[in-house]
Amino acid sequence: MKRILIFVTGLLLLGSTIAPGEELITVAVVDINRVAMAFFRNSSAVREIERFKTEIQEEVNRLTAEIKALQEQKLQAQEAGNEERALTLDQQIYQKTQYLRDYYRVKTQQLEERQRKLTESSTFLQELKNALEYVAETHGFSVIFKSTDPDLLWWHKEVDITDLVIERLMGSAR
Repeated sequence: MKRILIFVTGLLLLGSTIAPGEELITVAVVDINRVAMAFFRNSSAVREIERFKTEIQEEVNRLTAEIKALQEQKLQAQEAGNEERALTLDQQIYQKTQYLRDYYRVKTQQLEERQRKLTESSTFLQELKNALEYVAETHGFSVIFKSTDPDLLWWHKEVDITDLVIERLMGSAR
């Protein structure tokens, strides 16, 4: 019994001497686009991006409504036994759906390009770097990833420092 107690005590002492030497790596995630939008919120570039987003959404809504109307017409044609009309409508639905997918893909790429250009401003990048360094050092983060990184599969909201970076940027801009 005494040997077991000494063995367990030895393990505890050995474990406590190893643990303090280990360095814990803490990771954070930041949404650069959201930071840029907040940083440039009163600029014409951001207003243009917001207008572009609205235009895209309005067109998507319009096309979706057209597709739904065609689907209803197709259903009515099928119920009336007009298979030729139903087939024609089915082709129109397919074409409009394809157009909607292509439109959304292209416009999303254009929007991302505009946002990327906004975030690549040298003034913004320097201030962002300073804010990221400050937040990382004051909150003990070892590594910060962009939330849009394709290799970043999941993260908990507690490691998202976007709001802290925005606060720091807005505080230093005054």
